[in-house]
Amino acid sequence: MNNKILFISGDLIKHKFLAIKILKKFKNMKIIFEKYPKNIEENYVKKNSLQIKRHFKDVIKYEKKYFKNYVKKNNKFLKNKTLFKVAKGQINNQNILKKILDYSPNLIVINATSILSKKFLNFFKYRIINIHAGILPYYRGSGCNVWPFYHNELEYVGITVHFVNSGVDTGNIILQKRSNLTFADNTHTVGCKNAVSSVSLLSRSIRYILRRPKFKGKKIKSKFSRICLKKNFNKDTIEKINKNLHLGIVKKYLKNSKKIKIVDRL
Repeated sequence: MNNKILFISGDLIKHKFLAIKILKKFKNMKIIFEKYPKNIEENYVKKNSLQIKRHFKDVIKYEKKYFKNYVKKNNKFLKNKTLFKVAKGQINNQNILKKILDYSPNLIVINATSILSKKFLNFFKYRIINIHAGILPYYRGSGCNVWPFYHNELEYVGITVHFVNSGVDTGNIILQKRSNLTFADNTHTVGCKNAVSSVSLLSRSIRYILRRPKFKGKKIKSKFSRICLKKNFNKDTIEKINKNLHLGIVKKYLKNSKKIKIVDRL
């Protein structure tokens, strides 16, 4: 395939892991990194607290455990594939957009970036896909594999590859996978395991779209759809999640797993 692909990604360790894996599968792919704040909780929450700091300290701890050695081993490869880096929130900057237009990608893949502007989207209609941490259309927004632990709705934990439009995760779905939970799982392990699962899901989606450029994805109609907002994630959220885990919500879910409609084949 000679199609030129651009990956735009956050720069946490699990983001870099996924980027390396995908970049190795597609020779004509380059990457732009959008840099996260030094204190990563600033990207996810509006109000800080001791519980919030502990939660995100654990996020980093688990990600390092899963991905640090692999990313370190492939650091040179990743550097060679990187076009440039931008500060958080600057991906929609006019100069950055011009550089992307000059690169002229056939397809743009995004992961954990800022919301793209309508102007950006208009240049690449049906040519931008996103890897969403959650099962659409049931959980949209931010932290969509964390909030199901709060609401005791683990059937909605998973990943979705979808086309990007101007709505909040409302673009047509390409491919999805529910997480394979085990008794020992929590929000941190799930985030890491989903990053691993994303490799196959995303690469299959990219290949399918490149072979079928007229493909527009699929819709799931559902009356149930939660929008998860950063402003609502706080110490009370974390305390309830930890309580639910202590009460054995994963074990209960595995014994009585609920089936939901997903797009699991192309």
